[in-house]
Amino acid sequence: MGSSDSALAADRLRMDGVLVQHFRESGLSGPRWDQFHRQLLGHGLAIVTKLVRSGAMFSRCGRHGRYLHQQDITRQEAEELASDAVFEGFVYFRDRGLLGKEWSVERGQPLKEYFVNACVLAFPNVYRRWQRHAHGWQDVRLVDSLASLENVVTEGTPEDAVIEQAAANAAFAALSEDNRRLLFLHDQGYSHAEIGELLRLSPRAVEGRIRRARLAVRRPPDEER
Repeated sequence: MGSSDSALAADRLRMDGVLVQHFRESGLSGPRWDQFHRQLLGHGLAIVTKLVRSGAMFSRCGRHGRYLHQQDITRQEAEELASDAVFEGFVYFRDRGLLGKEWSVERGQPLKEYFVNACVLAFPNVYRRWQRHAHGWQDVRLVDSLASLENVVTEGTPEDAVIEQAAANAAFAALSEDNRRLLFLHDQGYSHAEIGELLRLSPRAVEGRIRRARLAVRRPPDEER
């Protein structure tokens, strides 16, 4: 970035700082806030929709440590996911960024960029809800879950991959509903504590069940009884 670009970025940050100070003093109310609110939502929706449609949203989430199992999404579903992420991202932006004073000029992040990042952080929960509602647990591909859980990288021919996929799916289908949920939630980035809250188990019980489920699907057929 050249000196003129740096100066322009610094000016924009200062303007953002003045704007935020005004909004905080006015309690996020008044015509100026209403106009800013509408413009910000429109800006965020345009960007987030493009991120979801292109699939770039998933890599963005991964850079924040929130890894998601990407499934095929229709154009309408992408728009709905983006809309929900922008809504929840705005709540984060308003409550933590503005009222909670998490955003500041000193952090060096433009206000609109901070808002888009808030939408990215909101996306994993929005996407997980969509998965549970639209697809349920049975559509999860176990081979993806295991690769994510253990960082397994296999090398082989496409035929080998097809055989491995079929075997993994068959093993997954043989698991109990609870164990399928455990592997799915773990693959989606939920912690043991979060999974425990959802399934009413202790974190230690969750850890043990995940370990046993993984062993079960990797047990060779001749070991089954």
